[in-house]
This record gives sequence, C-alpha cells and structure tokens, in this order.
Amino acid sequence: MKALKRVLPFIRPYTWIAFFMLITTVLPVVMELIVPRALRTVIDQGITPGDMAAIWRGSAVMLVTAVIGAIATLGQGYCRAELSQGLAFDLRNKLFAHIQTFSFANLDQMQTGQLMTRLSSDVDMVRMFFSAGLALLLRALLMITGSVVLMALIDWQLTLVMAVLLPLAGVVIAVVMRLAQPLFVIVQQKLGTLNTIVQENLAGVQVVKAFVRERHEIGRFETYNADYMTQHITVGRLLAVALPALTILTNLGIVAVVWFGGQSAITGRLSVGELVAFNNYLMIGMAPLMLLGNMLTMVSRADASAGRLWEVLDTEPAVKTAVSPHTSATLQGAIHFDHVSFHYNGGEKGTQRDAEAARSGAEIDQQNSPRSLHSPRLTSENGNGRSGGQDVLIDVSFTAEPGQRVALLGATGSGKSSLVSLIPRFYDANQGHVVIDGVDVRDWEPEALRKHIGVVLQQTTLFSGTVRENIAYGRPNATLDEVIAAAQAAQAHDFIMALPEGYDSWVEERGANFSGGQKQRIAIARALLVRPGILILDDSTSAVDMETEAKIKAALDDLMSRTTTFIVAQRINSVLNADKILVLDRGRITAVGTHQELLASSPIYQEIYHSQLGRD
Repeated sequence: MKALKRVLPFIRPYTWIAFFMLITTVLPVVMELIVPRALRTVIDQGITPGDMAAIWRGSAVMLVTAVIGAIATLGQGYCRAELSQGLAFDLRNKLFAHIQTFSFANLDQMQTGQLMTRLSSDVDMVRMFFSAGLALLLRALLMITGSVVLMALIDWQLTLVMAVLLPLAGVVIAVVMRLAQPLFVIVQQKLGTLNTIVQENLAGVQVVKAFVRERHEIGRFETYNADYMTQHITVGRLLAVALPALTILTNLGIVAVVWFGGQSAITGRLSVGELVAFNNYLMIGMAPLMLLGNMLTMVSRADASAGRLWEVLDTEPAVKTAVSPHTSATLQGAIHFDHVSFHYNGGEKGTQRDAEAARSGAEIDQQNSPRSLHSPRLTSENGNGRSGGQDVLIDVSFTAEPGQRVALLGATGSGKSSLVSLIPRFYDANQGHVVIDGVDVRDWEPEALRKHIGVVLQQTTLFSGTVRENIAYGRPNATLDEVIAAAQAAQAHDFIMALPEGYDSWVEERGANFSGGQKQRIAIARALLVRPGILILDDSTSAVDMETEAKIKAALDDLMSRTTTFIVAQRINSVLNADKILVLDRGRITAVGTHQELLASSPIYQEIYHSQLGRD
C-alpha cells in the first residue's frame, strides 16, 4: 500500500471530517462489542435464575447500543462521502494541473487514452477506497482487536484458538494481496488501452468511414475488450480462493470453541452466558475476515490505481523553468539560432506534424503484455521509422531581425515545423542555443515568452464554445471590437456574420461544423488577437483558396511589418515576398536568401519553384 500511503497528505484539508469519520467508525464497533456482554448478563443473571429485571436491563442496553450504532453509521456515511469526493476532486485537479505543465516532449510519449483513464477510472478507484475501503479496514482491525481482548477477559485459554486462526488468516490475506496487486495494475493498463482505441476511433471516424473499416474497428475493439475481460476473470479467480479459505478457518474456530468451551461449561469452569458471549466475540472477530474478499479487491485496485496516478505526478516536465527566469512586458522579436541540433525523444518522428499523424493512426501493440504509460512506436509520414536519437535538425544557425519576415521551405520531413517549435520552447534544443532578444529561451519564463508569440498550426484545434470565445482564447478579456478586428484581418468576419448567431454561434467538438479553411482563419484571428511580437504561421493557409490567401496576406502586411514572422509553407507563392527564405533539407539549412537570390543560387529552391510554377 505504498502508493496509497502517498495519497494520505491529500486528506489534510479534510482533517475534521476525517476525525469525525474515525469517531463514527469506532462508535458502532464499540456498540457491537457491548452486545455479547449484555447477552451474557441476560442469560446468566436473567434467564437462568428467572430474574425478569435483569432481562429488561440487558434488553435495554442492547436496544440503546443498536440506536447509537445506527446514528453513528449514518454520520459515518456522510463523512465518507465528504472525504472521498473532496479527495477525488483534489486529486483530479492536481493531476490535470500537472499534465498542463508537460511539454510536447512529455506528451509525445503518452497515450491520450491512458491519461484519460488515470483522470477518471484510477482516481475513482482511489476514491472508492477512501469512501468504503478505509472505513471497512479500520472497522475490521477494531473488531478483531476488541473481540480478542474481550475473549481473553472471559477465558484466556480458549482465546488461544484465535491466536492460531489469526496468523493463518493473515498468511492467506498477505499471499492473495501480493498476487492480486500487480494483476490489478495490468487490469487498469488494459482499460487505458481500451480507452485509447475508443479515443483514436472517434478522432479518426472520418477515415474509418471513408475506407469502410467499421468491421475492422469492431473486431479490434472486441479483441482488446476480450483481453480486458480475461484479465478481470484471472483476478476474480485468484480472489475466489480467499473467501473459501477464510470461511474454513472461521468454521474451524467455531468448532474448536464449541468443543473446548462446551467441555468447560459442563465442568462448570465457564457459564452458559460466558460461552455464548465468547462464541459471539469469535464471530465478531472472524466476520471481518469473511468480508476481506471485497476488501482485498478494493485495496488492491486502489493501490494499483494510486501507483498509476503517481507515475504521472512523478513525471518531471521536460521543459524546466530557470531558477530566476527572465520576463519582459514587451518583445522586440530578435531571434538567433546558434548551431542548434535537435532530436525527439526516441528519435521516432521527423516533424511535429508527423508525430500528430502517427499518434492518431498508430496501431496499438496487440501483445497481451501490460501497456506502459508511453505510446507505441511513432513513425514518419513515409512509414520508415527513424533510429533512436537521430537528429531532425543539424547545426542550424541563422538570425531573424525584429519585424523581419522569414520563410521556411523544404520537403516534408525536412525539419521546418521542428525548427519553429523551438522558438516558443515547445521543445528544448539538444545542442546549441535559441536566443530571443538576447536571452536564451531556457532562461525565459515559458508563460512570459509564449504570451508574446502567436502560433497557427496546420492541424487547427477549436474548442467547444462560441466563435468569440475561440478567437479570444489567448486574450479572454478582449473586447468584441478587438475580436472583430482580428477576424477581419484573418478574412473570417464575413463567414462568421453569415452564421445564425454571428460571433455567439456555437463551435461543435473539434470544430466539426466548420470547414478546414474556416477553422484555419479562426485560428489565424486567434493568433493575431494576442498582438504577438513573434508570429508563427505553420502552413496556416493550406486549407484556403488562393484568393482568400491573397486577401489574408494583404491584411497581414501591416502587422508583419511590426512583427517577426515565420512562415512555414508548401506553396512557393506563399514565400515569394519574404525578407529571408531558409531552405531546409534533411534537417540542415542548405540555402539562405531572398527569392531572387535563391532562384539564382539554390538548386533545391529552383527545383521547388519550377515544379510548382513551371519553367516558363
């Protein structure tokens, strides 16, 4: 229970509730332990001599204890609900907040389904333990301890029966828990894998429909669902052994007490009332052992789930904040790459877009071995996996002056998106330095740096909410006029006003009710609204027509004159007017210059130019 013990500090805000929960757990046990003693009084002092007063007194005591126990149990239920739900609330918040600190380097190695399982199922398993399991465990310990003490007060020699039974029961419990806990870890991992398959299927439902792969996806889900069920059955079979074993031990104890206690009662060493009370205490002490089947399941699953939560909480963000980070209210936009080399963790990806495409379409390992937190192998677009640690950027050096328009051109997988992802510090370079306004990005406070950078990715993400909320995502306090101005610059205003509710129109999940071009224009407006000192356009107009792209460029010309802009493009006409064009090939900068300079000096640029616009 090491993982569960680490959760205990989360109880501190609920100390008083935990205290009352303890009181309301102890009180019913005390009342239950009083009943056999009252029954002994009824038998020995009431029934045997025929004293009705003693019978009434004993009956009254049992009635009062039952009422007090019921009231305490009611209070315990309230305390359990308050404590467990508050604990789950704090755990989920802590987990989600910690995930938000992860960089792309962390998230590239984690499956979305596994993280969702931790935030939902694993947190719920821990909650259930603190709701019911902890109270049951405490109750069991109190009942066993109290019954043994009271049995010893009646007849210490007969109590030796419990001295034999309890160690045997402890051995059974220890063996079952040791075997069950790792199995429950596998169960939760398989549940996470199942959630990953569902998440991938829903995210890629258009591809599934387009290629008529519904039957394949159903079969794939059934395979993993059957694997999950089989693992559950394996655990159930193991736990099924515990209950019969504990039942046999309990019955052996009863037989021993009746045999030896009966002989003592016949010889007069024990009264009938004492024998009945002793037997009741034996049942009170052994009853928790009978319930340990459910308790074992709850404790083992909770400990396994807590361990999975700490796997995430113990993961350090790959991008760390400096001890004394640099902040600035303004950004000039001077950028210098100094002999920068970079590779992804594991080296499996060629570009950030390759990673996203691979992550959404990667096949999950179909082995029956337990899944880890890390994702399956990611491959580049051409299907060839890269060897671990292979650089996707090699000795890259260049300078971008404030207000300069820099274009990145190259084949897919040449490292364009990887290069611009180092500027807002989504990743850290493995070698060399990325310097912004004379300060290494590692010395910048990440949030302070990113507030000055507007980013538009090719894979556009919109959130559920209104159009206005999506555009104002980076500046929630922006006025409607500012939102409209940004939308007009992005050529999004006209189609937004054509919507039934204009800027208050609802955006469905992942922007399903908008076209690709419309989503890109909303994303451009979102980036413009933050008034960035650095603007990164990563193939951001690939889904719009040439006329709309020309209008967007015309609207952005004034902004770009005041902002250092990086344009990642596939279309050559998107970069013709750039102040500086970087031509990348296999992670290296092979040429730098303006359009005219590169057309005269760079064979790669010439090939791209002529292939798109023709040699005439």
